[in-house]
Amino acid sequence: MRFLIYNPKTHLFDFFINALSYELTQQNIEVSNYIPNYKYNFDKDIVLIIINPHFIFDYEDIKNEIKNISILFKLKIFYITEPINFLVEKKVYIDLIKLIKPYRLWTYTSENFNKLNTYVSMHKVFPKYNETYNFVDIYSKKLDTSSIVFFGNITQNRIDICNQFNYLINKTESWSKEDWTEILSKHLFYLNIHRRVNCKSFEAFRIIPILANGGVIFSERCNDVEEQEYKDYNIIFVERKDLYNTFKKYKENINYDDILRKTLLFRNNMCIIKQLFL
Repeated sequence: MRFLIYNPKTHLFDFFINALSYELTQQNIEVSNYIPNYKYNFDKDIVLIIINPHFIFDYEDIKNEIKNISILFKLKIFYITEPINFLVEKKVYIDLIKLIKPYRLWTYTSENFNKLNTYVSMHKVFPKYNETYNFVDIYSKKLDTSSIVFFGNITQNRIDICNQFNYLINKTESWSKEDWTEILSKHLFYLNIHRRVNCKSFEAFRIIPILANGGVIFSERCNDVEEQEYKDYNIIFVERKDLYNTFKKYKENINYDDILRKTLLFRNNMCIIKQLFL
């Protein structure tokens, strides 16, 4: 059995894929990127399809490749990479599930559970920490504490909150390890705001690398399950209206020893992915 990863067009999921590949390799599972027209065992090899769902409709070559994978391979896992909040999103994913015919659904947040009326079981699969996440020296205290970094587009839903921060640094195209290493080695504070009102998803793709590398996150609240899971680490969940005041108050009493303690606690507690649901 080989584990194949199909992830075209984007680098948004590279950190996750690197961490997942590491975990699978530790379990003596061969991992590689999917290559079209390669000689595979279509009955035993597993293909993970991880993709922005809109790409399937925007790029004809991707749609055709996914159709080909769906026909050839028996074992396919489809990764749900976006929050499922609205009826239109549910329809998109249901249509894709019908196209791909996966035997498993994976996702990054508990909030996506029970959102799709489908026969396929869904599991949260996200390596929370292993050595692939080691980007910076977490013992360094030479970090900028005057500013706060926000990864993502400042949409209409986010702009009112972002405007409250006098020294906000917006990063929209920084998804390489080199980019993140530079950012994480310079800045202590990070802002997390949901793209949509009332979204309760835990945005693991950007939160996990920050927590693993000693950053402190001020986050709009998410779901109760994951707030409880991460409450002992360097992420502070508050209502969106309280984000700026919470940040301002925190800056007045920075405890570097406590930040390091929580970073090490995160690395220690999250170092094992218990089950991959293959």
